[in-house]
Amino acid sequence: MDFPREEGSNAGQKSMASELKLFGASSLVDQLDKQVVVCLRDGRNIVGCLRSFDQFANIVLEDAVERIVVAETFGDVPQGIFVIRGENVMILGEIDPSKESLITQRLQQVSADEIKRALQAQKEDKKAFQRKEKLEWPIQEDF
Repeated sequence: MDFPREEGSNAGQKSMASELKLFGASSLVDQLDKQVVVCLRDGRNIVGCLRSFDQFANIVLEDAVERIVVAETFGDVPQGIFVIRGENVMILGEIDPSKESLITQRLQQVSADEIKRALQAQKEDKKAFQRKEKLEWPIQEDF
């Protein structure tokens, strides 16, 4: 790409910067100092203000909370400053503040303690269901 340059002017640089497409971790520069949600490989969702990142997509979130959703409820567990290794990031997206209010319309917000109890109960139900499936297996395994 050739851009016209004028002596003593930044006109050529501005048009080049506006045309520049960033790939990989460098594309995170547009989300700096904005509220983002990060989905991690272990299934957790972290919401916070993106403060820093590096070439490996290691990121630093300020005022971070872990957002837990169970059935029709959700809760935010405060985390503070949160550093995430890039290899654990599945997806990162900017939060539109005008649309975040839709969450509270569809889901009921509860305290951090309540959502932790609900998550624990959900995990225990899932384990009990898996145990039941294992016990009711109709074929003998020692053949």
